[in-house]
Amino acid sequence: MDLKVNRQSELPLHVQLKAQVKHLIRAGHLVPGAQMPTVRQLAGFLRINRNTVARVFQDLEAEGLLSGQRGRGTFVAGRAPRDERARRLSRMLDRLLVQAAREGLGPSEVAAALFAQAPLPAGAPAPDRPRLPAIFTECNVPQLQQFSREVTEAVPLETTPLLIPDLKARLRREPAFLDQYALVVTTFFHVHEVRRLLRGHPIEVIALLAEANLSTLNRLAALPEETKVGLACSSWAGTRNIRTSVENAGLTNIRPVLGSAGDARSLRKVLREARVLVCSGMAEAAVRRLAPRGTEIIVDDRTLDKGGLEMLRGVVDRLQREGRGAGGGRLRPGRGRRPRAGGRRARPG
Repeated sequence: MDLKVNRQSELPLHVQLKAQVKHLIRAGHLVPGAQMPTVRQLAGFLRINRNTVARVFQDLEAEGLLSGQRGRGTFVAGRAPRDERARRLSRMLDRLLVQAAREGLGPSEVAAALFAQAPLPAGAPAPDRPRLPAIFTECNVPQLQQFSREVTEAVPLETTPLLIPDLKARLRREPAFLDQYALVVTTFFHVHEVRRLLRGHPIEVIALLAEANLSTLNRLAALPEETKVGLACSSWAGTRNIRTSVENAGLTNIRPVLGSAGDARSLRKVLREARVLVCSGMAEAAVRRLAPRGTEIIVDDRTLDKGGLEMLRGVVDRLQREGRGAGGGRLRPGRGRRPRAGGRRARPG
């Protein structure tokens, strides 16, 4: 599969990838029964977040184009609908690319021209609108990096990641620094804390829901009553957030046992008590190093709720239509202010 993504495009990465895979299926380039690369493989090849690929696969499964088979992988659905129009379009594009090559034009230039002339998909940002500067704040580095990356991929925001303690320290040193941002984004786990911190400042605070992967919740729901399930993240705060996600899903059949990859003693205790363990990707290496043979390890990097990201995109679209930028100021078409990062630089946890 000749799949590509353009990080400079105004289209979110998941929109770009989904459109390409759907076209390959409908045009018959991917035949029914063909096995897709794994999420990890495709994300690594394209150098994008695994959650972006997982979201595309889930959307295409819901549309009946892909079929996930537990333990085997993801396949093109046996009855994936063929679209003769897509076949004709594919042939037209082949001819267009050949003609463009004769004129010295590459595929990226053709794609840019098509994008500029075609109407935008619903919800896609207008190409002449700048990305708005925003802060994403969380309590731990791994989730701060992951969630701020998801927001940047899905919404036209230029996101500065700041740990909550760094945000507090920056406000004490320089209360007016928020004037360079249009929004502060966080998760529901911390929204009240952040709003108290920013009380008196006119900046808008948006909360997003961080949820466990649906496949993880379905697996946990299938466990017998009173099954002890270990939960472990790279930090205690992250572990507590995983527990909240599980509790919010109403899984009363399991008994959570908490540990942290940063606390080897707690992790060993969890692994003595539970033979099923849910961990974040950042904690996976530590868990596998200590887990006894036979332990079922479910790697679950929580992801931001799609509906929340759509809501955030609507907020940004409103601010852009009003011409509002950092500090509530007016934006000039085609120009935006690049936010200045503050606090400790986020390092991989």
